[in-house]
Amino acid sequence: MAKKNEKHLNAKQVAYEKQQEKKGTNVVMWIIGSLILLGLVYIGWSVWMMA
Repeated sequence: MAKKNEKHLNAKQVAYEKQQEKKGTNVVMWIIGSLILLGLVYIGWSVWMMA
């Protein structure tokens, strides 16, 4: 949320926003890690198929 709107939120809403931000970051990291892992598996598979 915008910083100017944050003063209108109560403590529970601010805590929930921080929790959601942390969960969102965690999900993004899992997605990026999975894509990297799949890329490595594909590289290994393609090298194995060319051998």
